[in-house]
Amino acid sequence: MQKEKMNNEYKEFIRVKRGSNKLVLQVFQIKWNGPHTPVSKWVTVKTLETSVDLIKLDEEIALLLNTTKYFGFCTKCERNLLKGWMHSDNYCQSCAAQEFQIVY
Repeated sequence: MQKEKMNNEYKEFIRVKRGSNKLVLQVFQIKWNGPHTPVSKWVTVKTLETSVDLIKLDEEIALLLNTTKYFGFCTKCERNLLKGWMHSDNYCQSCAAQEFQIVY
């Protein structure tokens, strides 16, 4: 995946907050309190020194996208999506609805 596309596609799910002496890498997390009740929050996953270079920061974000605790990969649409949007390990909710007529 091209870096520009990756940055644009996932910027709503991953953010970097700058503190006084550190950078905080956070991921958006969705959990379900029932079939129609999503609960979302930002979770801190890593703290980095403010002196970290952009290449290292990009590497950390790429590692985060491959962390199955927060993201899943849909084999149908071939996208990394938030774990809370996955129907199973292989299908996102949208593709599962199309493939298996599951209603969300």
